[in-house]
Amino acid sequence: MPTTANGLAFEITDLRPAWCRSNPTTPVLFHHGIGANLEIFDAWIPIVAARHPVVRFDMRGFGRSSVPPLDHTWSLDALIDDVLIVATEAFGEQQVHVVGESIGGTIALAAALKAPARFRSVAMSNAAINGGGIKHAPGWRAEITRMGIKRWSDRLVEMRFIPETTPAQIVDWFANTQEKSPEHVVIGLGELLIQTDLSDQLPSLDLPLLLMLPDRSPFVSLSQASRLAELVPHADIAVFPNARHGLPLSHATEAASTLSAFLERVESGRKPVSRSSAPSA
Repeated sequence: MPTTANGLAFEITDLRPAWCRSNPTTPVLFHHGIGANLEIFDAWIPIVAARHPVVRFDMRGFGRSSVPPLDHTWSLDALIDDVLIVATEAFGEQQVHVVGESIGGTIALAAALKAPARFRSVAMSNAAINGGGIKHAPGWRAEITRMGIKRWSDRLVEMRFIPETTPAQIVDWFANTQEKSPEHVVIGLGELLIQTDLSDQLPSLDLPLLLMLPDRSPFVSLSQASRLAELVPHADIAVFPNARHGLPLSHATEAASTLSAFLERVESGRKPVSRSSAPSA
């Protein structure tokens, strides 16, 4: 697996037939969230990579990417730089569609706001525009210190999946992956996220934007969708029923199909036909 100069492991997938690969198609960059790795999007790849070349990467501190030292200072600018570095390593200066889940979605949006010329569109899954509104995350430092990463992870797994609605092997995979997370990385990223608020910058966003939200997330409430709709009237908003924060895994096929349809509209230059309205919460 290739690695960037700053230690980010990434993977490029292109499932288009050989005779279609010369067609002008914008690549897609996927960014996972805290506790996961690039494999969280495995079930999305057959749908999305059938039409677009795709790059996924393990964000710093997770998977096969380098782990920062204990005294590392986390910053949104550095995480944005990681996105731009991976995009350049994979596809040169070509524009990309950027897709992120959880904090990965927040970082994807921040990257598009900072460097809009590098992106064709933004899609966020179970992600916040204002980290201060995320429930439970502010207590992570105390909880992990008291409980340890394994018990903390077990508690969060319950918040990600509605019982008996997601195959056990998926839940087990995520649990086993999340509990391997370095404690200082989880704490540092969680505290950075709750300090991040992109609301003031959003009205300047001129890129197509898709927000995919679970209807029962204990972290990101549907009120964030209502707020985003006020700030970015042209945004697409899709709310998935019977879903918690594990939306990218529990509803992978539905979410990937929603993303694929959004990308097709963007590539064709068509305006959205309709937008799901998210109820206020």
